[in-house]
Amino acid sequence: MQFLELTENATLSWLNNRVGVKNTPTVLQQNNIPRVHNVGKAFKDMTAQKVAEYTEVDPNGQVSTVVSYPKKINILNTFTSDADVFEAAALQNDDGWKLLATVGTMPNYLRIPSTFTLPDSIDILGGSGAIDKRVYNQAIGFLENKLDVDPAIFNKYSDIRSSSYNTVGSDNVYQWFKLPWGDITLYSSLSDTSMDFPVYPEEYDDEHQANYDTMPDLLYQYEPWQVYKSSGPRSNPYTFKMHRDMWSGDHRDGKCNELIRFCEANCYPVFSGATVQTSTVVLYIAGKPLIRGILTSVKTQYSGPIGLDGFPLYVEMTLNITEVSSEPLNYYSVMRKGLIG
Repeated sequence: MQFLELTENATLSWLNNRVGVKNTPTVLQQNNIPRVHNVGKAFKDMTAQKVAEYTEVDPNGQVSTVVSYPKKINILNTFTSDADVFEAAALQNDDGWKLLATVGTMPNYLRIPSTFTLPDSIDILGGSGAIDKRVYNQAIGFLENKLDVDPAIFNKYSDIRSSSYNTVGSDNVYQWFKLPWGDITLYSSLSDTSMDFPVYPEEYDDEHQANYDTMPDLLYQYEPWQVYKSSGPRSNPYTFKMHRDMWSGDHRDGKCNELIRFCEANCYPVFSGATVQTSTVVLYIAGKPLIRGILTSVKTQYSGPIGLDGFPLYVEMTLNITEVSSEPLNYYSVMRKGLIG
């Protein structure tokens, strides 16, 4: 059993990249979330609603708004095969227990259906092995005595990957690096969608230029007259150096290929009868548009060791973008621009 950690600002695009486009509808259904852009906020709203509406009838016919201890024990007994999930569930507050009792998941975690498995990662609960019998008995003992589970029983036995006790030994090497998910995004106007890069673009030159024409020779002039013609446009290459394991830890997930095909597709138009629609792209860095324009070329180089799918693992992709500004550019508008843009 697996649970995927998510934040309130998690988007549908992020979920597609994390679990796969074909698995997203199942995940949303499993967690009672509608298909909306901001799935993180939708999950939080659903959580608040379930918590507020929770009721339970005790053996005496009395209606209660808290989860009974017998029900908590039954819930924990379903998590004994995954020590990290058992620990996280056992330490829930009242609201967390209500969500476990109704939806079967925990605050800030999406329950992953059993029909597929995500590669091991720091944001995944599940797959850590069965709970230690000593710890299990102590946790159940607290609940049988109508007490909250004491976190101290887990101490060095803690299996939650984000805990300070036991993070050594995970199979996913990328948990030790801060990949900038959500910080580098390419948007396409044709499909009105965007995809994230797992790396920042390598160092690049950002050039602004002014174009002038020289007036024909005039008599008695020391220097030729310069007549302003135009400024720009900026046309910059952006190089991304990536490894195909960076998305989920398993290069066979197809995530890197999806990103490459998304970029390449923006070099082609959509034909609709006699009309031709071309794409305008926007490259965002930390939520701010770095450049808006047309994607004139995508160059992809593969190298490095051969992966399990028979293809090189290292990818170097260069995008050439020629600027098409979203606003008229002049001295004052450029002066007002921030660091990124």
